[in-house]
Amino acid sequence: MNLDRSKLPFVYALVAGALLPLAFAPYQFWILAFLSPAALLWLWKEAPPKLAAQLGFIFGFAFFGVGISWVYVSVHQYGGTDAPLALFITFLFIAILAIFPALNGYILKYLYPKPTMTAWLIGFPISWVLLEWVRSWIFTGFPWLYLGYTQTDTILGNYAPILSVYGVSLAILLCSGSLIALIYGKEPEKRILSGTLLVVVIGASGFLEKHKDWTYREGPVNTVSLIQGNVDPLHKFSPADIAATEQIYNSLTQNQWWTDFIIWPESAIPTPLPDAQNYINELDKTAKAHDSTLIVGLQVIASNHIFYNSMLAFGKEGKGIYSKRHLVPFGEFLPFDTLLRGLINFFNLPMSDFTSGPDEQPLLTAGFLRIEPLICYEIAFPELVRSSLRDAHVLVNISEDGWFGSSWGPHQHLQIARMRAKETGRQILRATTSGISAIIDEHGKIVVQSPQFQAMALSGEFQGMAGDTPWVKYGLWPLLIVMFLAFGVGAIPGIKEKFRKKEEKSEDKKK
Repeated sequence: MNLDRSKLPFVYALVAGALLPLAFAPYQFWILAFLSPAALLWLWKEAPPKLAAQLGFIFGFAFFGVGISWVYVSVHQYGGTDAPLALFITFLFIAILAIFPALNGYILKYLYPKPTMTAWLIGFPISWVLLEWVRSWIFTGFPWLYLGYTQTDTILGNYAPILSVYGVSLAILLCSGSLIALIYGKEPEKRILSGTLLVVVIGASGFLEKHKDWTYREGPVNTVSLIQGNVDPLHKFSPADIAATEQIYNSLTQNQWWTDFIIWPESAIPTPLPDAQNYINELDKTAKAHDSTLIVGLQVIASNHIFYNSMLAFGKEGKGIYSKRHLVPFGEFLPFDTLLRGLINFFNLPMSDFTSGPDEQPLLTAGFLRIEPLICYEIAFPELVRSSLRDAHVLVNISEDGWFGSSWGPHQHLQIARMRAKETGRQILRATTSGISAIIDEHGKIVVQSPQFQAMALSGEFQGMAGDTPWVKYGLWPLLIVMFLAFGVGAIPGIKEKFRKKEEKSEDKKK
């Protein structure tokens, strides 16, 4: 049986997209982050805009279909949705995300119609990164599987403190475009140019490796215990299981009062405030008696019956409460609530009726230390983390990664947190219910981490950090301005060509 050769580009796009998630955690075959986009660019080389969009959609569907397959686990296994409906919801979500690579292909080939160095080294990298940025905020945002995350452990990751994960993505894509230019560039001098660019991008990141200490350690070394309760996310809110959940955390904490800080994960205390006030008071007394600061995740009910997903600091010098600002749609709040509530079980999850906390909230404090609190999904938003960092010494990220099950989700989530450490030059204390909990240093390296699905206390040391990386100082706007300008200037020849063809057609009609 002979395969129709016209279908081969779609097969190649499917394979290239399906392989790309292997560049991310947990496998981290980072070389695929260069080769898969290069393969897609090769497929787009001679394609008209419509075909490029189709190939981009196939690539994107395979990429997200493999990379975020954990959505099915969350919807079916923990959302209680029947398998066929869970598959449909997952399929729909993946199809929406696949629109971004489709748009990338269409925009690139519409504005950069010819296979030139400009298209490969300007149009392709910049359009990809700009669409990653759009994906961070449109429809509340889904900043997952950014290409830059694949380079957390390579020298290209050294761009993160300057240009954030977006700059790392841009560096990768410049390398991918350079590979295509080296192979298909028609003129020797252009091949030399692309090779030089490749060397410069990689060489500059190597130079940055020697000058990566943008921030510095300040204050005493602190001991910390991250308490991982391994409590089923569906059961801990059941009235019958609340006492058992409290007992698990009390027991795991009992032998950790020797540490300066003890951190419990998201919603570790299943009873909301103010109902949990007596329990908190007892913990506060014990923490102060042992000179420890306790940071816990719990729900807060405001006087007007509004629910917040919060983090509370108390004990020795611990002060402050923080309410999560960026909620997960359908998981923590339900868009079109009156229409969807009760429609399927997934829309009735026990944590699906929260309200966002205020945009401006004070940092948590513990004596000298100022702590930036981040709950679960918030760690995935580079601009949100930067905007609230201010003069924080350390980042604390608590999460309920049990919703991911045994999928790739927790590994990807940890990799994202590591990139935030590199960007901000801050250490991160990450406590999750079922793993992966970790202490991450200011260069994104894991100091110590927990196994998954094991109740345990993970202990280690951390130190406060001071100073600002260029990313923290200046943010994304310098990079965005440069990219928009470069993309616009690079597109001028293609736009002129389109106007010329339109004028020729108009003249032909007149004749």
